[in-house]
Amino acid sequence: MLTCDVFFASKNKKGEEVCGDSIRVKKESEKIVVSISDGLGSGIKASILSTLTSTIATTMLANGLAVTDVFRTILATLPVCRVRGISYSNLCSVVCDFKNEICTVVEYEFPVVMLFRKNRRIHPEKKSINIEGRQISIWEFHPEEGMILFLATDGLSQAGMGTELFPLGFGVENIEGEIRHLLRNHVPPEDIVRHFVRLAEKLDRDVKGDDTLVACLNFREKRILNLFVGPPERKEKDEEYVKKFLSLPGKKIVCGGTTGQIFERVTGKKVEIDLYTFSENSPPVGYMEGIDLLTEGIVTLTQVFRYLEGQSEEMGYGAKFIVKNLLEADEINFFVGRAINPAHQNPLFSHDISLKFRLVKDIAHILQERGKIVNVQYC
Repeated sequence: MLTCDVFFASKNKKGEEVCGDSIRVKKESEKIVVSISDGLGSGIKASILSTLTSTIATTMLANGLAVTDVFRTILATLPVCRVRGISYSNLCSVVCDFKNEICTVVEYEFPVVMLFRKNRRIHPEKKSINIEGRQISIWEFHPEEGMILFLATDGLSQAGMGTELFPLGFGVENIEGEIRHLLRNHVPPEDIVRHFVRLAEKLDRDVKGDDTLVACLNFREKRILNLFVGPPERKEKDEEYVKKFLSLPGKKIVCGGTTGQIFERVTGKKVEIDLYTFSENSPPVGYMEGIDLLTEGIVTLTQVFRYLEGQSEEMGYGAKFIVKNLLEADEINFFVGRAINPAHQNPLFSHDISLKFRLVKDIAHILQERGKIVNVQYC
């Protein structure tokens, strides 16, 4: 299954403390919704209106409401400038439905929307519909790995307006040419958005310019990580959960010595211990066919948590492997066994029996704050 990274960068209009352009992103396991809005004018008022517009659109579309209903609600809500007769904010929303392999793009008075496959621009057929007396463009495409959807507010297309070099602004054609040049030279999407914001700043150096927000949606294969932490509560369920875990797509890590023994028993395969990974602060890791890594449990997860929390960078091999894969993954699935480890009941052991659950909960919370999709299943 595909997913997409959403990279964006922005700049404020000269003399303003906030950007009048806003972006909202909502990620789910099989769907990503992105909405960008440009508020009329600049400053606080523009920021409030664009934030309201992008938030309403993203929330409603993520909840599965029809595009026409969403935009009808927004257009009926948005005020219109009496002097210029235009809305106080424009909008572009992208709904990426990866389960059905279709992306829907909806534009309302939005200036720059371009789709690229490698370094060639694609021009999908657009359908125009009338909602609340205003024209909305809707188009769809089937996402492919390596595609890039580029979005930018008019602060970029109008950058440098009034200067000798670009009296009418940088323009859409120049933006397209610049993107093609960057893609031909394999510039990554996160650098592309920063490049265009720096370019807008440079072009607006001698003029007041406008707020600018640039975003890139980069489509690629989804990275999934599965972790099995601790043995299931009921021994008769061991085989069921092990087979379910092994059938999942993505990388697989098993945490805990007892849990590793369960996988040996159910699969009939042996764990090979790598003694070279032994260190003062952590036991060695193991390997098994079908499993990317087997590690010790509580100590390793504690090291992972402390690193993610910024408390300590001291980690053994297993913790380093887990952290690397957690940070690279788009979706993380935890299988957490409810069985109580007898070692945790030793009065000399400083942790209580709920430590495993607290560690998983805290790690999941940190990852969610970083934009990861995290699922926790207890067994």
